[in-house]
Amino acid sequence: NAMMPPFPLSPAAIAADAAEDLSPWQTWFRSLCAAPWFPPVVLCLLVGLLACVGALLVLARRNALALRRLRESAAPIVSVAVGKVHGQGARDYQQDSFGISDPSRLQSHGILAVVADGMGGLQHGDKISAAVVETILDGFLYSQGQGTPEQALLTLTQWAVQKVNGILGPGQYRSSGSTLAMGLIKDNVFSFVNIGDSRICLCRNGCLIQLTREHDFKQTLALQAVNGEIPLQDVYTDKRKDGLVSFLGMGPLEQLDLPAGPLALRPGDQLLLMSDGVYNALSDQELLKALGAGSNAPQALEAAILQKGYQNQDNYTAVILACEGGQSPRPRNPNRREAH
Repeated sequence: NAMMPPFPLSPAAIAADAAEDLSPWQTWFRSLCAAPWFPPVVLCLLVGLLACVGALLVLARRNALALRRLRESAAPIVSVAVGKVHGQGARDYQQDSFGISDPSRLQSHGILAVVADGMGGLQHGDKISAAVVETILDGFLYSQGQGTPEQALLTLTQWAVQKVNGILGPGQYRSSGSTLAMGLIKDNVFSFVNIGDSRICLCRNGCLIQLTREHDFKQTLALQAVNGEIPLQDVYTDKRKDGLVSFLGMGPLEQLDLPAGPLALRPGDQLLLMSDGVYNALSDQELLKALGAGSNAPQALEAAILQKGYQNQDNYTAVILACEGGQSPRPRNPNRREAH
């Protein structure tokens, strides 16, 4: 009743092993080892086993890295380091304006940054951009009761639009204007609004990610080209392509950039709000190199712009918000009296 080998043995093998008093299984195993195909099969099995072990180790390492990144992403933003760059360039006047709320109010109100670029070629661009920044910063604390950070930013944008339109009056719309790039860090997320061709970018893990788009006539040309109304080449050669199609001062706005939801922030993230005088002067790689200077990023950014030596260098303005992690501050006990 003993089990027989999985394949029949040759009569010669049976006769040879019978003299040595070997069982059928021992005879079968000896024949298997003597088969010419046996060593390659064993080698392939060993290689396959090693490959499986290696794949499991790689997968385990990836899971560990993913878990570490998840923990890092959940770490709170306890402070924001602010950097500022503001220069006139080769122009005879400064039409850029910017402002930042009190960084010490990060935990209670968040931190707001705004960059406004008065439109070149139009009169009083400096006054309009300054009015935009002043209106937004003055209204920041009052806007906190409007609901979510997104709703607060939209309220501030509405107030700024009303302010500029009121300054110009209905008969003077488009006689002056300003862009608007505004961002709010609150509760570990970033919300923003953008109008015009100023930019907001995120620097994370050595990558620069543009979060906004330019509201220029190139977008209109691109749509016309896709619809077959104009040749594709016109998108890049039309002299009107850089003209703004949405800006504060035109009356009712045509376009506004608003993200689908807030951006979750991580310690180490840098947010860059800048006028076109910055990104037209420097490439993304040059911007990344400057941001990599850490606390010296503003100086590195301005030095990179000045090193270009452009004879027609535009006004340049940038605000850098560097998110810093660490231990969350203890919540304040409302029943504890503090000495003054």
